[in-house]
Amino acid sequence: MQSRFEGIWVPIITPFNGEVVDHAALARLAQHLATQGVAGFIAGATTGEGALLSLDEQAAVFATLRTAVPEVPVVLGVSQAATQAAVAQARHLAALRPDGLLVTPPTYVRPTQEGVQRHFEAIVEAADLPLLIYNIPYRTAVNVELETLQALARDARVVGIKECGGSVERLLRLVHETPLRILSGDDSQNFAALCAGAHGTIAASAHIEAALHVRMYALLRDGQLTQARRIAVALQPLIRALFAEPNPAPLKALLAQLGWCAADVRLPFVPASEALSGRLRSEWAVLQQWAQLRMQGE
Repeated sequence: MQSRFEGIWVPIITPFNGEVVDHAALARLAQHLATQGVAGFIAGATTGEGALLSLDEQAAVFATLRTAVPEVPVVLGVSQAATQAAVAQARHLAALRPDGLLVTPPTYVRPTQEGVQRHFEAIVEAADLPLLIYNIPYRTAVNVELETLQALARDARVVGIKECGGSVERLLRLVHETPLRILSGDDSQNFAALCAGAHGTIAASAHIEAALHVRMYALLRDGQLTQARRIAVALQPLIRALFAEPNPAPLKALLAQLGWCAADVRLPFVPASEALSGRLRSEWAVLQQWAQLRMQGE
């Protein structure tokens, strides 16, 4: 059950045309990314503006991905403050038979660790699917502690964690003291996380030049640290720009410039600033030039 949750996963955007989901753009982007060697997609989570999608829209996004890239695993996002609401959402999405669910702890309410554990346990029982815990304390205001993860991992359906903003010490403990698949969710720390033993990444920045992310991962897996580090260093300026304003507005701005979709986001997101849009295009051009020179040198 756990073997698939490794490599470079893309938390795919939800393209909009105004307020309507642009399914044609979604399918085209997913097919392109699949050719770059990504391991799977997360749909309807943070980068996909999942909190702003209806259940019907989330189901339609999943259907489009299943049709466009039937061979690529798709995990769906669940994020609710109330356990009852999270269970209902998980049960609804589980009926679609995705490859798993990515679930945040309860947002805003700041429960105890017992409450966090029981929240996840209820969702696992309702969905009966592989579950990835999405630990992102700067959004949820609660950290899923190591002991809670160890307890949850006793259920084989709890297969992994998307870890955002954790220290190297925590990453090492997650890798060595739990059976979970560890996926880095903080793009600026992905290289360090992989060096610490993480099994993969869930990287919004991998929408752009995904093959470089895939290559970096493969090089590290093969012990070629110096070559992998060169790619990580080349990626950093664009990663910084992509997160200079709230995700996914900068990412959509660059994808729009590259012809993949419109830059439209849903409120309360607003489009990326003109200044940042120009910086994004410039950083992408530098990265692309670097990639071309690198290929010529190999």
